[in-house]
Amino acid sequence: METPRQHPRISVMDGRLSASLRVKDKDLAGLRVTSLSLGGLFLFIDTSHTTGVVAGRRVEDLVLHHPDLPVIPMNATVMRTLGGGEGMDIMGCGLRFDPLPEAESRALSAYIEGYLQDHEEPFIP
Repeated sequence: METPRQHPRISVMDGRLSASLRVKDKDLAGLRVTSLSLGGLFLFIDTSHTTGVVAGRRVEDLVLHHPDLPVIPMNATVMRTLGGGEGMDIMGCGLRFDPLPEAESRALSAYIEGYLQDHEEPFIP
């Protein structure tokens, strides 16, 4: 049985939200974010860049790229991965944010609330 989520999660399928991050010594950019909450996000990484991206791995300098969000580097932990096996082009990664600075938390909360007002109900699973 799954534990209920602490924060509402939105499905961000309009393609306007991307991310960049560093895992180990590798910088990754242009990562497509598909869901987002105050607790974390889900994004896709090209499998040619997935070395070292495993559950439990910390990522640094995670930045969300969207005109409504400030550019504040965050840290996060990979909580789960999906795909990335033999013959797969992409791998999905669920990341949990480290505690967010107050400014980032407020901006992210405002973005999520605005998105919900304009688009849809929260995506719960």
